[in-house]
Amino acid sequence: MSTTFIAVIADAVASRALPPPRRARLQRELRSAIPEFNRRWRTALAARFAVTLGDEFQALLTTARPLWELLHEVHFRFPEVEWVVACGLGAIATRLERRATAPEVDGPCFHAARAAMEHAKQQRLLIGFGGFAPALDPLASYYSALYWSWTPRQRRAATLLRLGPPAFAAAQLKVDRSAISHLARRMAWPLVAAGDKMFQAALLEAL
Repeated sequence: MSTTFIAVIADAVASRALPPPRRARLQRELRSAIPEFNRRWRTALAARFAVTLGDEFQALLTTARPLWELLHEVHFRFPEVEWVVACGLGAIATRLERRATAPEVDGPCFHAARAAMEHAKQQRLLIGFGGFAPALDPLASYYSALYWSWTPRQRRAATLLRLGPPAFAAAQLKVDRSAISHLARRMAWPLVAAGDKMFQAALLEAL
């Protein structure tokens, strides 16, 4: 069994600023999504997804394969808030029980993820890394800077295009395919997609 894991901490940034009814709805929706996340990525889990602080959840992975999809899934499902996803690579210090949830586990990978979370928030990054090869850091900076340079509508379109084909994006935004094509041209999408491939390849090499 592997002794190196990826601890994932995802936090809804500034969720406390939401009006109480909207924050309560976000927390309900997050709790409802966790069982699906556990089913969807079960083959990559060392310890299951679980909500920790109301607007935060954790997981422990055996591989980096789910990270790209997970990053965009949380933006897709919970668009009312911005998310930071922090990843820590390393060992664990507690016994890994069958069907354990991530908050029941501790160790260096979780400490690295927590430090990456703090750094990401300070630098306004959407994804942060601790314990990984340094090559991932400039990719995280590029990815985040690109996101913040877009309008909210472009950000939403980018999330949808990263999760599915243009027809999916058009259906979710309730527009024609031509509107998605126009958005993609303005965002220089072929260049974005090329950068995404580099980022995904670097992630897959991590573990």
